[in-house]
Amino acid sequence: MPQTIATPKSPKKGGRGGRSDTVSENRGGSGGNRRGGKGREGGAGWIWGNHACVAALSNPKRTIHQIMMTEAAAARIAVPDNAPPPKIVLPGMMDRQFDGSAHQGIAMKCAPLEWPALEDILGEAGDNGLILVLDQITDPHNVGAMLRLCSAFGVDALVMQDRKSPPLSGATAKVAVGCIETVPVCLVTNVANTLLDLQKANWMVTGLAGETELSLGQALSSGGRQVIVMGAEGPGLRDRVRKSCDQLARIPMMSGDVVGEAESLNVATAAAIALYEARRD
Repeated sequence: MPQTIATPKSPKKGGRGGRSDTVSENRGGSGGNRRGGKGREGGAGWIWGNHACVAALSNPKRTIHQIMMTEAAAARIAVPDNAPPPKIVLPGMMDRQFDGSAHQGIAMKCAPLEWPALEDILGEAGDNGLILVLDQITDPHNVGAMLRLCSAFGVDALVMQDRKSPPLSGATAKVAVGCIETVPVCLVTNVANTLLDLQKANWMVTGLAGETELSLGQALSSGGRQVIVMGAEGPGLRDRVRKSCDQLARIPMMSGDVVGEAESLNVATAAAIALYEARRD
């Protein structure tokens, strides 16, 4: 039996989860300058893979322009009547189109998702709100994995710099296995200024850094509204971002500083540990 897909609707016709459809974007800096998020990825982009495409088809906020499918994919996925009719192609054509990516026989060209401004999300967050901030993490596989983590641990928003983030399509959407449709992503102009704004709104901002003595468990023990900031592998947090945190914390590791032992963790693995610690009872 083909998978049943909910009928997609225009993003202008009703929100999801009670959030406003008047979408704007926090551009960073004090004063909370906002503007519409429409087209913030520079236009439509392709997403591929079974989970990513089925989730997009089920998302009433998605506008879908084109659908490409193999016969095998068309046999298992029911496309809604008001979606664009799929173009049936040979698997080899999709291999060439998407450079050998694991497309699983389905790909769609979609308009970018639009989410409420960060300050609107803050207003709806509960007493145990949780936000994940990425400082110049550009690898789509890591960002896709962290979108999946955000869904698993109930993160209220994923925050990234608009100029230093991968497109929210392609490999990012594939690795996120559909979670890109439900996790609000806020693109900001200045990460450091955004952290200062979060502090003013009474969120505790914790940056991950290996050289500090404060353990992650100690840093997050007070509970309340928490912001976790992850830096890029290698350089870590930039200096001003580091200085804009309330505290820096480390993940305790038992490996030593010798050849053959782990000197650091993949950033998505570190994010998983941090989010688990933040949610741990």
